[in-house]
Amino acid sequence: MLTSCTDDELQDVYFHIDVLQYPDRYRAVLDELTRRGLQPVSGVEPQVVPADIPEHVRNLPALRSRPLAIALVASSLLAAYTAIVTFLFCLPIYLLALPLKVLNQQSAFFYLFSFPFAPLSAAGFGRRAGGRGWYSLAVLAGVALGVMMFIGTGALHAVVQALFRPDGAEGFSLPVAY
Repeated sequence: MLTSCTDDELQDVYFHIDVLQYPDRYRAVLDELTRRGLQPVSGVEPQVVPADIPEHVRNLPALRSRPLAIALVASSLLAAYTAIVTFLFCLPIYLLALPLKVLNQQSAFFYLFSFPFAPLSAAGFGRRAGGRGWYSLAVLAGVALGVMMFIGTGALHAVVQALFRPDGAEGFSLPVAY
């Protein structure tokens, strides 16, 4: 019976079958989907399409005949995007260290250990946004700019100072196992 269904009908049955009431029929539908090599798609899931910033800039009508302007605008947008992402990934360290004052030697070590993941992740985001080839220089500039913005908050200085503070009396600390 399921072999005579179209792919759309089979997926419709998959999304509307009561698994608890008809477990055998549900398993049969899953087997048929697997046999056909289909993934259940409800049609409601948003399509995730990575944005390619240089491609979008190339498609702007005002810049089509100006390759240098395309490169400058795309590089600037990539650098700004990557700088913002880098700063946002560093923001939890700032929030925990300065406003919330969760800062002692152990937390400072953790913050410094986790800090490199922010620029590396932001560089990956920039690469997915079209930062390949010569545009990777714009991504690197954006990462550097984001790190400089984070350093400008004073959080990194406070974290490094907390590492060398012997008593750790200024930060918030929970007494555990004492």
